[in-house]
Amino acid sequence: MYGLLFESIQHYIKEDYGEEEWLKILEDAGLKNMVFTTHNVYKDQIMLNLASSCSNILKDRTMDEFLSFFGTCFVNFCAGYGYDKILRVAGRHYRDFLNGIDNLHETIRFSYPRLKSPSFIVETEDAYGCVLVYRSIRHGFSSYVIGQLRQCAKQFYNVDVEVRILEQLEQSGRYHTTFRLNFHNKGFKPENEKKAAISEEFRTISGTTFFKLFPFCIVFDNTMTIRHVGESLATMMGEVKDTKITDKFSLRRPLVEFTWDNILSFQTVIFELEASRYIDGSSKLSASKKCTHYKKLLLKGQLKYLPDWKMVAFLCTPLITDLEDMQKTGLFMNDLNMYDSSREMVLYGWHNASQLEHRVDQQVEASRQIAENLQKLDQWRRKGDTLLYSMMPRSIAIRLKNGEDPINTCESFDSVSVMFCYLVGFTEMCARASALQIVECINNVFIFFDDIVDRYKLFKVETLGDAVYMVAGGVPDRQPDHAQRVARLALEFLEKARTLKDPLSGNNLKARIGMHIGSVASGLVGRRTPQYCLFGDTVNTASRMQSYSEAGRIHISQPCKDSLQGKGFIIKYRGFVHVKVSFSLLLSTSSQVRLYFTSEYSSKT
Repeated sequence: MYGLLFESIQHYIKEDYGEEEWLKILEDAGLKNMVFTTHNVYKDQIMLNLASSCSNILKDRTMDEFLSFFGTCFVNFCAGYGYDKILRVAGRHYRDFLNGIDNLHETIRFSYPRLKSPSFIVETEDAYGCVLVYRSIRHGFSSYVIGQLRQCAKQFYNVDVEVRILEQLEQSGRYHTTFRLNFHNKGFKPENEKKAAISEEFRTISGTTFFKLFPFCIVFDNTMTIRHVGESLATMMGEVKDTKITDKFSLRRPLVEFTWDNILSFQTVIFELEASRYIDGSSKLSASKKCTHYKKLLLKGQLKYLPDWKMVAFLCTPLITDLEDMQKTGLFMNDLNMYDSSREMVLYGWHNASQLEHRVDQQVEASRQIAENLQKLDQWRRKGDTLLYSMMPRSIAIRLKNGEDPINTCESFDSVSVMFCYLVGFTEMCARASALQIVECINNVFIFFDDIVDRYKLFKVETLGDAVYMVAGGVPDRQPDHAQRVARLALEFLEKARTLKDPLSGNNLKARIGMHIGSVASGLVGRRTPQYCLFGDTVNTASRMQSYSEAGRIHISQPCKDSLQGKGFIIKYRGFVHVKVSFSLLLSTSSQVRLYFTSEYSSKT
């Protein structure tokens, strides 16, 4: 499919739902950062994926309804590009438009040479509508066609159409859908009401004149045997008289079986016949089926039954786009008819081909650069988000990105777990080690701890200069199990700290941890370097728990003990300790004691 179809979808989805929703749809369809270009060809499945993603993301229509909407979008979009002119003059009535859809596809083939258009055939017709047969190599686009048929009727002919699917089937890899179109068919006339438009004296012409007017025509009978061909075609293909037309040519369009009955039924439809063999510039048949220097002759025209001869004449011309195409086909300028525009079209196409190709190349290159820039933009956006999330909680950062006032991030929490961790002997190590050794050691420890915090989905509140590491659970995202999360994290901190070394002595490092649960106030502080901070006695108490803890131990308060009791932790009574505030406990997940507390209160400092 050409990019024009996808551009129409993009335009109207953005217009109706917004840029952000379109980006979500692209990502859901696996097309992130995709930039559609008018003359680029894309896989058919992309449109079905977009319809499915629209249904998943927008949720206001089904996939088939979105496909029908896409068809409507395409008609409206083409009208904005000037294609409405050719659609408006395609027929006097809507029935004329339906009978000429295939002809319209042929008209735009020169602008879109890789077009793989479907076939539309009006099978029966009456005053109340018609039966339309849609044949295509594509599967699943019936709803898309319905949207196009309805919009063309409404926009260009002011006709309301009801479309129903009568039958859908597959034959030899082609998909056939039969529609019933109900509308006021005011252009319809029964056969017995049609008047003869030719007087008696002009009813017949001689065969010589006929074949001179149509140098590429083919006349064959009801046995599909060729009886005569035009002079130019005979020169190119040699002796083909009395051979089967099905042996010399294959039917490309319409997508029906090449039989006598079908030919009589579809005389208003444009036919395309392709020569079975290649023809070189010397007008000799080539047996090679994969020749790259030549191109099979393609004939386009109408199959017309001639009652006087009781035969069908294929009134056609070669389908060529430029001089190179003409040379590969084995044609010369004098082969073309002087009585139509074949010669002028070839020369005109050659005159503009170079300029058009240059512009297309420029557009393709610009689209490629846009796609690359979008990818780079996305990479830097992710880097910026990563940096932002390292400064504050992800949920807070998202709120700020959505335009929320920072003051609105301030709120109170009734139950939050706060933990402080301190590297024992850090002060003494600072006195002995160089600044670089200290920074390197602390950096290694905190990077190690940061990974553990991310795994438990907790929040690292701040890192103080004297090797104190602070973590909170249940803020800003409320978590019912925040106490268990922080306790397990604290236990893991103790284990991992033992694997780290003092840069001078080479001894294993030890951590000292304190933990408390209580209420806090939190919010974003500062503008130049904003930081999400916690405030309240809970923070002070947790800090005291750490200060009065011991190396390799986790000192917890009474509220922590109450929250963790019966949750798989081993808690050991510590005894009486002089602490400014609070109570403390000893906790472990194994027989080895890890956390401890005191149950008595002391006002001593």
